[in-house]
Amino acid sequence: MTPAAPAMRMQPDLRYAPASEAQRAIPFDYTFRFILEGEPDRVVRSLVTISVEASFIAVSIGYGFVPKLTPIVFGPGVDDVPTGEGSPTLRDIDLGSLFDALAAGLDGTQDTLKGETAPAAAFKGGIKLNPQFAELALANGGRAQLRDDVLRNLFQVVTAPSDEIQFLYALFDEGSGREFQSEPLLNTAGLGISNGDRPFRYFARPITFAPLSTIRMEVTEKSDFEGELHVSLHGYKVLGGADAPAGRTGNGRRLR
Repeated sequence: MTPAAPAMRMQPDLRYAPASEAQRAIPFDYTFRFILEGEPDRVVRSLVTISVEASFIAVSIGYGFVPKLTPIVFGPGVDDVPTGEGSPTLRDIDLGSLFDALAAGLDGTQDTLKGETAPAAAFKGGIKLNPQFAELALANGGRAQLRDDVLRNLFQVVTAPSDEIQFLYALFDEGSGREFQSEPLLNTAGLGISNGDRPFRYFARPITFAPLSTIRMEVTEKSDFEGELHVSLHGYKVLGGADAPAGRTGNGRRLR
Protein backbone atom coordinates (compact mmCIF):
# COMPACT_ATOMS: atom_id res chain seq x y z
CA MET A 1 0.00 0.00 0.00
CA THR A 2 1.46 3.30 -1.07
CA PRO A 3 1.90 5.69 1.86
CA ALA A 4 -0.06 8.92 1.65
CA ALA A 5 1.88 11.91 0.45
CA PRO A 6 2.69 14.41 3.17
CA ALA A 7 0.40 17.44 3.23
CA MET A 8 1.90 20.53 1.62
CA ARG A 9 2.57 23.38 4.02
CA MET A 10 1.62 26.87 2.95
CA GLN A 11 4.42 29.37 3.36
CA PRO A 12 3.34 32.47 5.27
CA ASP A 13 3.50 35.83 3.55
CA LEU A 14 5.93 37.72 5.74
CA ARG A 15 4.75 41.06 4.42
CA TYR A 16 1.48 40.70 6.34
CA ALA A 17 2.63 38.49 9.21
CA PRO A 18 1.46 39.63 12.65
CA ALA A 19 4.06 41.09 14.95
CA SER A 20 5.67 38.57 17.28
CA GLU A 21 5.78 39.03 21.01
CA ALA A 22 9.36 40.28 20.65
CA GLN A 23 8.24 43.10 18.38
CA ARG A 24 6.66 46.32 19.58
CA ALA A 25 3.56 47.63 17.81
CA ILE A 26 3.15 51.32 18.60
CA PRO A 27 -0.06 53.18 17.69
CA PHE A 28 0.88 56.21 15.63
CA ASP A 29 -0.76 58.89 13.47
CA TYR A 30 0.70 61.03 10.72
CA THR A 31 -1.09 64.35 10.20
CA PHE A 32 -1.37 66.77 7.29
CA ARG A 33 -2.31 70.40 7.92
CA PHE A 34 -3.76 72.73 5.29
CA ILE A 35 -4.73 76.41 5.39
CA LEU A 36 -7.93 76.89 3.40
CA GLU A 37 -8.67 80.37 2.06
CA GLY A 38 -12.19 79.82 0.78
CA GLU A 39 -11.20 79.90 -2.90
CA PRO A 40 -12.92 77.09 -4.87
CA ASP A 41 -10.53 75.05 -7.08
CA ARG A 42 -7.46 76.27 -5.18
CA VAL A 43 -5.04 73.35 -4.68
CA VAL A 44 -2.86 72.97 -1.60
CA ARG A 45 -0.29 70.25 -0.88
CA SER A 46 1.35 68.83 2.20
CA LEU A 47 4.13 66.28 2.73
CA VAL A 48 5.03 64.01 5.63
CA THR A 49 8.12 61.80 5.81
CA ILE A 50 8.03 58.43 7.55
CA SER A 51 10.63 58.20 10.29
CA VAL A 52 13.71 56.01 9.86
CA GLU A 53 12.93 53.82 12.87
CA ALA A 54 10.15 51.69 11.34
CA SER A 55 7.62 51.26 8.57
CA PHE A 56 4.21 52.83 9.08
CA ILE A 57 1.04 50.81 8.52
CA ALA A 58 -1.91 53.11 7.78
CA VAL A 59 -5.26 51.59 8.79
CA SER A 60 -7.70 54.48 8.34
CA ILE A 61 -7.97 58.16 7.43
CA GLY A 62 -9.96 60.97 9.03
CA TYR A 63 -10.17 64.74 9.19
CA GLY A 64 -11.33 67.73 11.17
CA PHE A 65 -11.85 71.39 10.32
CA VAL A 66 -11.23 74.47 12.48
CA PRO A 67 -13.09 77.40 10.87
CA LYS A 68 -11.69 80.88 10.87
CA LEU A 69 -14.42 82.82 12.59
CA THR A 70 -14.67 86.58 12.92
CA PRO A 71 -17.83 87.28 14.92
CA ILE A 72 -19.90 89.97 13.20
CA VAL A 73 -21.87 91.78 15.89
CA PHE A 74 -24.35 94.57 15.22
CA GLY A 75 -27.50 96.22 16.50
CA PRO A 76 -29.53 99.44 16.41
CA GLY A 77 -28.98 102.26 18.87
CA VAL A 78 -31.57 103.54 21.31
CA ASP A 79 -32.47 106.43 19.01
CA ASP A 80 -32.99 104.04 16.07
CA VAL A 81 -35.71 101.97 17.74
CA PRO A 82 -39.22 103.44 17.80
CA THR A 83 -40.57 103.17 21.31
CA GLY A 84 -43.02 104.81 23.60
CA GLU A 85 -41.77 105.39 27.11
CA GLY A 86 -38.57 104.10 28.68
CA SER A 87 -35.73 102.19 27.07
CA PRO A 88 -36.40 99.94 24.05
CA THR A 89 -37.08 96.24 24.43
CA LEU A 90 -36.53 93.33 22.07
CA ARG A 91 -40.19 93.58 21.03
CA ASP A 92 -39.67 97.19 19.93
CA ILE A 93 -37.02 96.35 17.33
CA ASP A 94 -38.64 96.25 13.90
CA LEU A 95 -37.25 94.90 10.65
CA GLY A 96 -36.49 98.37 9.29
CA SER A 97 -34.25 99.35 12.20
CA LEU A 98 -32.56 95.96 12.01
CA PHE A 99 -31.87 96.40 8.28
CA ASP A 100 -30.43 99.90 8.86
CA ALA A 101 -28.22 98.58 11.66
CA LEU A 102 -26.90 95.86 9.33
CA ALA A 103 -26.10 98.37 6.59
CA ALA A 104 -24.28 100.69 9.00
CA GLY A 105 -22.62 98.17 11.28
CA LEU A 106 -21.42 95.77 8.60
CA ASP A 107 -20.12 98.36 6.15
CA GLY A 108 -16.88 97.15 4.57
CA THR A 109 -17.44 93.46 5.26
CA GLN A 110 -18.37 92.49 1.71
CA ASP A 111 -15.20 90.40 1.39
CA THR A 112 -16.08 88.47 4.52
CA LEU A 113 -19.59 87.90 3.21
CA LYS A 114 -18.38 86.74 -0.23
CA GLY A 115 -19.16 89.74 -2.38
CA GLU A 116 -22.79 90.46 -1.49
CA THR A 117 -23.98 93.55 0.30
CA ALA A 118 -23.81 93.07 4.04
CA PRO A 119 -27.57 93.12 4.72
CA ALA A 120 -28.32 90.75 1.81
CA ALA A 121 -25.72 88.20 2.87
CA ALA A 122 -26.72 88.40 6.53
CA PHE A 123 -30.44 87.96 5.89
CA LYS A 124 -29.77 85.05 3.52
CA GLY A 125 -27.41 83.31 5.91
CA GLY A 126 -29.31 84.19 9.07
CA ILE A 127 -28.97 86.32 12.16
CA LYS A 128 -29.31 85.45 15.83
CA LEU A 129 -29.15 87.00 19.26
CA ASN A 130 -25.68 87.53 20.65
CA PRO A 131 -25.32 84.75 23.26
CA GLN A 132 -23.81 87.30 25.64
CA PHE A 133 -27.08 89.25 25.84
CA ALA A 134 -29.67 86.67 24.73
CA GLU A 135 -31.04 85.86 28.20
CA LEU A 136 -31.29 89.52 29.11
CA ALA A 137 -33.14 90.40 25.90
CA LEU A 138 -35.56 87.48 26.25
CA ALA A 139 -36.34 88.11 29.91
CA ASN A 140 -39.99 88.81 30.74
CA GLY A 141 -41.10 87.63 27.33
CA GLY A 142 -38.82 90.05 25.49
CA ARG A 143 -40.04 93.04 27.46
CA ALA A 144 -36.85 93.75 29.42
CA GLN A 145 -35.56 97.26 28.82
CA LEU A 146 -32.15 97.35 27.12
CA ARG A 147 -29.37 99.91 27.38
CA ASP A 148 -27.80 101.45 24.28
CA ASP A 149 -24.56 99.45 24.62
CA VAL A 150 -26.57 96.21 24.78
CA LEU A 151 -28.72 97.11 21.78
CA ARG A 152 -25.71 97.88 19.59
CA ASN A 153 -24.27 94.41 20.27
CA LEU A 154 -27.50 92.46 20.49
CA PHE A 155 -27.29 90.49 17.22
CA GLN A 156 -24.80 88.32 15.36
CA VAL A 157 -24.53 87.21 11.76
CA VAL A 158 -24.88 83.43 11.55
CA THR A 159 -22.00 81.68 9.79
CA ALA A 160 -22.55 78.55 7.73
CA PRO A 161 -21.97 75.33 9.71
CA SER A 162 -18.51 73.90 9.11
CA ASP A 163 -19.94 70.44 8.38
CA GLU A 164 -20.93 71.83 4.97
CA ILE A 165 -17.29 72.19 3.92
CA GLN A 166 -16.39 70.34 0.75
CA PHE A 167 -12.99 69.51 -0.74
CA LEU A 168 -11.30 66.94 -2.94
CA TYR A 169 -8.37 64.95 -1.59
CA ALA A 170 -5.75 62.65 -3.11
CA LEU A 171 -2.98 60.58 -1.51
CA PHE A 172 0.36 59.59 -3.07
CA ASP A 173 3.46 57.61 -2.08
CA GLU A 174 6.31 59.70 -3.48
CA GLY A 175 8.90 56.94 -3.12
CA SER A 176 7.09 54.23 -5.06
CA GLY A 177 5.03 56.56 -7.24
CA ARG A 178 1.80 54.88 -6.11
CA GLU A 179 -1.52 56.70 -6.25
CA PHE A 180 -4.31 55.51 -3.98
CA GLN A 181 -7.27 56.70 -6.06
CA SER A 182 -8.18 56.94 -9.73
CA GLU A 183 -8.97 60.64 -9.24
CA PRO A 184 -9.36 62.96 -6.23
CA LEU A 185 -12.14 61.97 -3.84
CA LEU A 186 -14.85 64.27 -2.51
CA ASN A 187 -14.62 64.42 1.27
CA THR A 188 -18.33 63.78 1.85
CA ALA A 189 -18.11 60.69 -0.36
CA GLY A 190 -14.92 59.26 1.12
CA LEU A 191 -14.71 60.57 4.67
CA GLY A 192 -18.05 61.94 5.80
CA ILE A 193 -18.69 65.38 7.30
CA SER A 194 -16.65 67.26 9.87
CA ASN A 195 -19.33 67.32 12.59
CA GLY A 196 -18.36 63.74 13.48
CA ASP A 197 -20.85 61.84 11.33
CA ARG A 198 -18.66 59.09 9.83
CA PRO A 199 -15.55 61.22 10.46
CA PHE A 200 -13.08 58.63 9.19
CA ARG A 201 -12.89 55.55 6.98
CA TYR A 202 -10.95 52.32 7.14
CA PHE A 203 -8.84 51.42 4.15
CA ALA A 204 -9.97 48.29 2.31
CA ARG A 205 -6.50 46.96 3.10
CA PRO A 206 -3.89 48.55 5.39
CA ILE A 207 -1.22 50.50 3.51
CA THR A 208 2.46 50.02 4.40
CA PHE A 209 4.82 52.97 3.97
CA ALA A 210 8.54 52.18 4.17
CA PRO A 211 10.95 54.09 6.44
CA LEU A 212 12.02 57.46 5.00
CA SER A 213 9.30 57.34 2.33
CA THR A 214 7.35 60.54 1.68
CA ILE A 215 3.55 60.75 1.62
CA ARG A 216 2.01 63.59 -0.35
CA MET A 217 -1.56 64.75 0.04
CA GLU A 218 -3.31 67.22 -2.24
CA VAL A 219 -6.49 69.07 -1.31
CA THR A 220 -8.64 71.04 -3.75
CA GLU A 221 -11.03 73.53 -2.15
CA LYS A 222 -14.64 73.28 -3.30
CA SER A 223 -16.39 75.63 -0.86
CA ASP A 224 -15.84 79.11 0.54
CA PHE A 225 -14.83 78.08 4.06
CA GLU A 226 -11.71 79.59 5.59
CA GLY A 227 -9.72 77.88 8.32
CA GLU A 228 -7.41 74.96 9.13
CA LEU A 229 -7.99 71.50 7.72
CA HIS A 230 -6.35 68.59 9.55
CA VAL A 231 -6.18 65.18 7.88
CA SER A 232 -4.75 62.21 9.80
CA LEU A 233 -3.58 58.76 8.78
CA HIS A 234 -4.31 56.43 11.71
CA GLY A 235 -2.17 53.35 12.11
CA TYR A 236 0.85 51.91 13.87
CA LYS A 237 4.57 51.29 13.68
CA VAL A 238 6.17 47.90 14.30
CA LEU A 239 9.66 48.34 15.68
CA GLY A 240 11.84 45.44 14.58
CA GLY A 241 8.87 44.03 12.68
CA ALA A 242 8.58 41.95 9.57
CA ASP A 243 6.16 44.18 7.71
CA ALA A 244 8.61 44.39 4.75
CA PRO A 245 11.21 41.89 3.46
CA ALA A 246 14.44 42.10 5.42
CA GLY A 247 16.89 44.67 4.10
CA ARG A 248 14.45 46.28 1.68
CA THR A 249 11.96 49.09 1.81
CA GLY A 250 8.29 48.66 0.94
CA ASN A 251 8.99 49.79 -2.64
CA GLY A 252 11.65 47.15 -3.22
CA ARG A 253 14.76 49.30 -2.85
CA ARG A 254 17.53 47.99 -0.61
CA LEU A 255 18.28 49.99 2.53
CA ARG A 256 21.88 51.10 3.01
